[in-house]
Amino acid sequence: MFKEYLTYKEIADMLSQDVRTIKRKISKMNIRKRRFGTNGNPLFLRLDIDAFLLFNMPFDRLNANQKREVKELIINAESINL
Repeated sequence: MFKEYLTYKEIADMLSQDVRTIKRKISKMNIRKRRFGTNGNPLFLRLDIDAFLLFNMPFDRLNANQKREVKELIINAESINL
């Protein structure tokens, strides 16, 4: 099972980028930050990150075929890393 939410650090590791670069790029994208708790660190939905990399739009704006493709990509990537 894949991790549903990612931090800046996890996204940076996944994409082999610096955390500052990720913060700068995500601020320009239409990806919603989620915070849990009163002072929680920002988290990003894994589906949104991968959907934006593939189709240049967040997951909720994709059609059914595109959503399926993003989910399959995540599942295949996780099975390779096991």
